[in-house]
Amino acid sequence: MDVMMGMMPATAPPPQPSDMVIWFTRNQLYAKQVWWFVSSFIGLVAIFQFLSWVASKAFAPCPADMRQADREGQGMVRHRRRDWGRLPLAFVNYFRVVAFRSTVDIGQLLNITYAEAFITVGYIVGIFVWAFINTTNLAGQPLNWQYWSGRAGTLAVSQFPLITVLGTKNNILSYITGVSYDKLNYLHRMTARVAFVLLWMHGGTKLAFLPPAAFDSWFIQVGLAAIGGFSVLFLVAFRPFRARFYEMFFYTHFFMVLLMLVGGYFHANQAAKLGPYIWSCFLIWGFDRALRLFRVVYFNNNLYAGGMGLDATLELLSPQFVKLSLTRPAQFKWSPGQAAFLIAPGVSHIPIEAHPFTIASVDSRYRLRGSAKKGARMDLMESEASSLVESHATLNEKGAMDEDVLPYWEEVDFFINVREGFTKRLAAAARKGKKVNVFVDGPYGFSPDLKNDDTVVLVAGGSGVSLAISMFLGVVSDVQNGKSRTRKVVFIWSIRDAKQMEWIAKPLVNALERAPPALGIAIRIFVTGGQKADQMPLMNNNDSDSIYSIEGPMRPRMLADFPSVQVTPGRPDIPKMLKDEVTGATGRLSVTVCGSAAIAKSCREALRLPFSTTLFGGPSVVLHVESFGYA
Repeated sequence: MDVMMGMMPATAPPPQPSDMVIWFTRNQLYAKQVWWFVSSFIGLVAIFQFLSWVASKAFAPCPADMRQADREGQGMVRHRRRDWGRLPLAFVNYFRVVAFRSTVDIGQLLNITYAEAFITVGYIVGIFVWAFINTTNLAGQPLNWQYWSGRAGTLAVSQFPLITVLGTKNNILSYITGVSYDKLNYLHRMTARVAFVLLWMHGGTKLAFLPPAAFDSWFIQVGLAAIGGFSVLFLVAFRPFRARFYEMFFYTHFFMVLLMLVGGYFHANQAAKLGPYIWSCFLIWGFDRALRLFRVVYFNNNLYAGGMGLDATLELLSPQFVKLSLTRPAQFKWSPGQAAFLIAPGVSHIPIEAHPFTIASVDSRYRLRGSAKKGARMDLMESEASSLVESHATLNEKGAMDEDVLPYWEEVDFFINVREGFTKRLAAAARKGKKVNVFVDGPYGFSPDLKNDDTVVLVAGGSGVSLAISMFLGVVSDVQNGKSRTRKVVFIWSIRDAKQMEWIAKPLVNALERAPPALGIAIRIFVTGGQKADQMPLMNNNDSDSIYSIEGPMRPRMLADFPSVQVTPGRPDIPKMLKDEVTGATGRLSVTVCGSAAIAKSCREALRLPFSTTLFGGPSVVLHVESFGYA
């Protein structure tokens, strides 16, 4: 109390003791009320997530009841008359359109969905309402700066645990809300920026009103150091800087947050006993790091044999892309679409530096069985197909036909877009033919559950195929094993150079060879680099384990052998393609997108379907967006 009294400006009368008691009591109370406000919203989202999970399990069809379409795609017939019994489903779909596909565009740098905008506005309004209510002092002066200045600082500090949780990878909020850590990162940045404004409301008034002598106090100096560190972090966190100098941002982020929390602890705990809000941040961060360390130790077996990690091979696919492959650790399992962090001490400037990448392969749980015998896809000319089956009959008698022979299922593959820093050094190592030792930390993120989707559409741009190919293989595997009701899968990939088809030719051909005939497959690859049709050869499957890689005159099957594969020069008309799928689909249709912000925006706009679509027999449409970049 005496410290605070000594810091009041000489030009203003010192506050009465009663004012200080009210000031302190309300600050403590309103910080707790804000937490009740935030917790209530999180709880509401968790309840809806739980109900959605229960509904998906309750109404999921049994494998024996899953509907199958014939090879010609003759399945359910779409009724084009109004069905009022579908009204609740129509409301659900229209809510998805409004909340997750309609966006607020802020210049060329940022676009957020209405759901994100709603949360942002609600949070900001709530915080500032609590900051400015009941700020009339006992002398009757409204909006007294001593009230709202102190409260702004208190509210900012009270939100530090939330900001920390939203920024961690092993995120408890992800598990109770069903929102992956990478999508929560937008809220991490938003809440941090609100706290930054609040802290400058608090510190700015002190700079304006406190006498110069007050700044000789260590209490004020550590507070200024904390705000200064936060200010540096605020500047380097802007998207243009992060995109161009990500590694500098990465290191600056760590040290400035440390400065802010340490300085903030001594300042806030001395002023208002707010220390628990700050030391709890260290506990949250420490728990996340300990769990990540455990994952690294557990999954990287070679750590016990000298700490060298896992041997990874690098392949320079093009000047812009690198493929990193390693043998799957026995304990390491993941679902299609998940990501992992790679730690490469020999490449990184800091040995513990970790970088996230989507896993482009699938683990052994999703391996495809069988071959071109009974139940397999026969897309070759009938005579060639018969010859191949006869050729393999002998192998089948020896027991080789039914074995899972694809080493692809035992690999962990990453397609890495070359930028600056770490990825550029990876490309340099690949160019020299070097191998690297890596540690794998993961998996992270949530894989969309596509088992109950009648139609699955996968849209990718460039290295976004990492997610698309893994999910494609997962869908084919689930259908083959009777775990999915999917009747059709559409794979759309936009690339600059036809040679990029080599990236996924092997797993695509192997999947097409083994896909059940009841599953309709359409693969549409668009080459945007200005190449003509005769300059775009379809790539061979050079896997020696392919069921068609046998000695004799038979050549390995190519993507061109499958009528379901089409390669087209030019850019894809994504809106038209998606609308065509919606028009012809029944049941449930999911669209999963991984690509640039432009591709994600195009998909969102195409799926802003009118309310009447579902009423007239249209599909229930779900959109999953994994837009890469620096949001």
